[in-house]
Amino acid sequence: MYGYIIFSVSMAAAVVCMSYSLMARQNGWPVGEILSKDASVPKIAAFITALWVIGKSFMVFQWWSPLAIVVLGWLLAFILTMVLKKNVQFVGVLGIFPALVFTILYLSESKPFGMLHAIFS
Repeated sequence: MYGYIIFSVSMAAAVVCMSYSLMARQNGWPVGEILSKDASVPKIAAFITALWVIGKSFMVFQWWSPLAIVVLGWLLAFILTMVLKKNVQFVGVLGIFPALVFTILYLSESKPFGMLHAIFS
């Protein structure tokens, strides 16, 4: 269960980072300097996180898990964007790096934080 939560939140942060600038332009919201560029560090980290989430969820869970995680991540990103509007860019930029770290560290349900499991539990 921890894995699905970690991966869904990571996918949501990735989707927010990658899609905020387009959605902001459509709705007339301001776009921060970091997310206005196509090849910014948070957008590259978001792309890597999204690929990592899909690949790792396929290896760790059932074969259908990437589909469920992508759908949950997109829904969570959409809800966050609609609720926080222009402030969601801060959540995305600040959340993508911990999301990437926790996604990389995830090993299994018994050790959700990998080598840091002894510290967090």
